[in-house]
Amino acid sequence: MSSDRSAELIAYARGLEQRDADAARRIDDARVLLVRVDDVRGRAESVRLSLEALPAEIVRAEEAVAEAQTREAEARREAGEAERKLEAVRGSKRAGLEVKAAAERAARRANGLVVDAAESVARQEQRRQLFLSDQVRLRAEAEGLAVEARTVARDVAELPRLSESGRTAPGTSLEEVVYWGARAHAAIFVVRGGLESERERIVHEAAALAASALGEQGVGWSVALVRQRLEQELGQP
Repeated sequence: MSSDRSAELIAYARGLEQRDADAARRIDDARVLLVRVDDVRGRAESVRLSLEALPAEIVRAEEAVAEAQTREAEARREAGEAERKLEAVRGSKRAGLEVKAAAERAARRANGLVVDAAESVARQEQRRQLFLSDQVRLRAEAEGLAVEARTVARDVAELPRLSESGRTAPGTSLEEVVYWGARAHAAIFVVRGGLESERERIVHEAAALAASALGEQGVGWSVALVRQRLEQELGQP
């Protein structure tokens, strides 16, 4: 084989290797974008579902607070009656020790129930406040996700071969961000699939080159290995 032909084949193999490296890089770029898009989309969907569930949770928490407050008011009323009875018994010369002891026990129980009821009100109110805090936090997170989605969308739009549907802006609501994420994912997936098919064709082309130039079956060889074998066998101009 002439030196010119050898140089031509080696140059061709190097070109294939460059195309393969470019395709691999673009596949990795698409993969990274898919991860970013899916991350934003997944968090937006999670926040959306949480925000949708919170109003009902807040209502239930408010009802629980109201019920606890009613029980506390009743406990305080009963404790007041028990204290009045105790005072009456203590001031009675006719009441015996057992009656006085029973009145004291009843007053202690009633006051204990007041403490328990007040603690229940505090717990239910704390629970309600946690839901309200979650609502504020999630709304802030939603706003941040909308900003993050726009940033990711700009990077997605720069991906070569991307369809127009994948270049749409995400909007500002969580529903719009989720919808954008689904469309962007589909568009990037198509691009990545095309690049993977292209890379497979490059590998097959390199294998055919190895078979033609070297008489060797390059099945399973990487494009870089084909280039290396050609340089070894035909010289490295």
